[in-house]
Amino acid sequence: MGDESASGEYKEKFTDQDVAIGDTQVPVKVIIAVAILIGVLFFVFQNTEPIPLEWLFFDFTMPLWILSLVLFGSGVLIGWALHIRRTKKKNRKK
Repeated sequence: MGDESASGEYKEKFTDQDVAIGDTQVPVKVIIAVAILIGVLFFVFQNTEPIPLEWLFFDFTMPLWILSLVLFGSGVLIGWALHIRRTKKKNRKK
């Protein structure tokens, strides 16, 4: 999934490359995803205290780690949905 220049040439993105780890080729995207996941897990395990929340007419208490995971998961789903939308839109133009 690289970019095509105005002349129709394919330009490879940095994230389209692979990294050799031992005898295995690992995509850069996987390495970035694992690094982000590890960062999120460190954040989650360091923020376990319950926090009060107010949303619309609801008042409740929940652990901060659950809120963090819900927000992270929501961001991942929104990013994935926007990627799918952009891919479909790009394919229609061709």
